[in-house]
Parts: sequence; structure tokens; C-alpha cells
Amino acid sequence: MSEGWLQEAVKDCGLPASAVFPRDLAEDIPLVLPLTVVPLPGLTPRKGLAWLVSHNRAHGRLEATDELKHGFTVAHTGVGVLFLNSADPPDEQRFTLAHEVAHFVLDHLQPRSRALRARGVSILPVLNGRQEPTLSEQLFSALERIPYRTQSNFMDRNDKGKPRTGQVMESELRADRLAFELLAPRQELLPLLNHAGRKELEAELISRFGLPVAEARTYAWWLLLERPSRRPFLTCVPDAEEGN
Repeated sequence: MSEGWLQEAVKDCGLPASAVFPRDLAEDIPLVLPLTVVPLPGLTPRKGLAWLVSHNRAHGRLEATDELKHGFTVAHTGVGVLFLNSADPPDEQRFTLAHEVAHFVLDHLQPRSRALRARGVSILPVLNGRQEPTLSEQLFSALERIPYRTQSNFMDRNDKGKPRTGQVMESELRADRLAFELLAPRQELLPLLNHAGRKELEAELISRFGLPVAEARTYAWWLLLERPSRRPFLTCVPDAEEGN
């Protein structure tokens, strides 16, 4: 794990290191992060909103559709509710949980920390939605990607499920990369990386670390891309359905 941002993000997650895999993050999350994990079968944004309303956790306007979701997180004032589709297979739930934790840390907790370091506690009423930001604060928020209203990670995607914008793509890739590191730390894979091919690496990620097939394929590709002796001239992550 050479990327500085990734090291910092793993640290900010606060999750203890594990020697047991597949990893059960659900046991550790409530102990180290201000996140409530809510499993709901047949998860949709409408079901999530109903839960928030019934628990007095609804803040601001949230999208309410009947589109099935693997998971999503609603964050406000430094705390969040992570919704998980409990009807999904265990490996899908495992990755969704890690991916949503990654979004919460990368897109909510870290930006709030940056804002507090840069502006001090005087920015808290804005961050917590109790005060409208000034023009200067709006510009700062836009440049630094600082949330100052309720966040929900319903990403803007096209009809094929692909992110529409570069910023969304970057956010999703970073969340995936952090999720992979939480579930299958690169350090644990170093012995295999020294000699394994892609198929062997994918099989290990599925059998030992419990990743879904598509995500194991993507992570194996990234890991081999990072290996200096195998660095290919490619610029994008392959689509899982293409079998790359």
C-alpha cells in the first residue's frame, strides 16, 4: 500500500487489524466509527428514508425512489446511517459494507476534518447545516469538496449504471480501493503477488477474503498493475462483465 491517501484513510477508519478472513466489519464498525448499520431486505431509498423518519434521523431533503440498492449511507453532522440490502449474498454484503464505510470516511469525515483544520470551530454551524454558508465558504466547500448539508451517496449514473462525471468516477474508485484494502490488505497478499498470475490471485481473493467475483477480478487487476514488473500500458479498470 504505497498511496499516501490510502494509508491515511485506513488510519482514519480506525478499524483494528485482523488476521481472520473473510473479515466481519460489522462487529468493529460501531466500536470505532459514528455509523449505525441498518440491514433491510429489498433495500430502496424509499425504505431507507422511512427508517430515518421513524427514528427521527431524517435531515434535509433525500431522494426517495423504489430502485433496488446494494447499500447507501446518509451522513449528517459527522454521524451516519449505513443501509445494507440484507437480501444480497454474504459476499456482496461484505463488500457493500466496506465500500460504504469508505465513502463515509473519504467523503464525509475527512472533508469535515479538513474544514475544521482550515477554518476552525466557527465553521461548525455551516458544516452541521444550522447556518447558510457565506459566498467565501461556498467557494471553499466547492474547491475542497466539503459537505455542509446532509449527504447521501446516490451517485449520478447513466442507464448502464456507470458514473456520469469524472468526479463521481474518482469518488467511486477511491471508495473501492479503500474497501479492498480493508477486506484484503495488500500486505496479506505480498507473498502471492511475488509469483501469482491473475487467475490465482482472483481465486485467493474469493476463497480466502470473501470478495465477490467481479470485485475480485477488479482488485486482482489493480494489484498486478501496481507490481512494477507487470505494469501494463492501460488507463482504466476493466469492466467485470467483459471478463478481463
